[in-house]
Amino acid sequence: MEKEDNRPLVKDLLEKHASKLADLRTILEKEESYSKEHYDDLWMLRFLLSHKKVSKASEAAISTMNYRKERKINELGDVRHKLSDHTAAEPSDRCFEIGKKFLTCFHSNLASMYALPDPDRGIVTIATPALIDQKKCMKVMSFEETVEVYLLGNEIIFQINDEITRRTGKLTKVLRILDMTDFSLKDFDRQYAQRDGAANKSIEDYYPGLLGTCIIINPPTWLNAVFKVVKYLFPKRFLEKITFVTPAKNPKDADYFLQYITRDKLWEKYGGNNPEWPPPSPSQLWK
Repeated sequence: MEKEDNRPLVKDLLEKHASKLADLRTILEKEESYSKEHYDDLWMLRFLLSHKKVSKASEAAISTMNYRKERKINELGDVRHKLSDHTAAEPSDRCFEIGKKFLTCFHSNLASMYALPDPDRGIVTIATPALIDQKKCMKVMSFEETVEVYLLGNEIIFQINDEITRRTGKLTKVLRILDMTDFSLKDFDRQYAQRDGAANKSIEDYYPGLLGTCIIINPPTWLNAVFKVVKYLFPKRFLEKITFVTPAKNPKDADYFLQYITRDKLWEKYGGNNPEWPPPSPSQLWK
């Protein structure tokens, strides 16, 4: 691993927060929706790190357990194999049906990609808004369907990174890349942005500590003005993790990626040494 991989050790975190975790566990165990199988110390740790206080962490965790019970999320089991494959000509039968519907809003499969440059360092998501038909999304996807797509996508990513965390012993988070290349103002739909923000807000507390950083690449000049208007639509914790970069103009911007990807595996278009593009899909790793 390169020196940039500074993920904290789970063992150290569990030891440091052992007392608060015990208090949190005592509270959660009283809930009907609690499951020892699904909600262990590592699961609770993410809530504690995100909310700091046991009282707030317990409120969020209980809300999450109830939501997962209502939606029967635990009954889905291992869903890692349902990760969409951007290299496939057609959506796989393994994908969730609602995910297939969402894919019809894309101009290209490359509009939304999942990559795993290093199997020990977590999932990287890459979205290119210029390749998403936002107006079509508003026509064919309801708000409830949008929430479901985001929820299932987060569940898949969470399960992948949770396995990596447990196997490596390092707390692993996702890197989200938003590539704004060729995204023009005419492609922007304010109603879509409002729905996207509201959908993310509605499930933000159910996956604490999932997001590490969101890197926005090559933001157009008009984005600053629009961002000031729409930023209030998005979760506060999400906004705190956003970084704007232009690696083609500022080579040092590539350093922002290195906590998640080694320079040799970071793609050339983002300032790394890897000429392969698009990245291969990791979906076939899980059967």
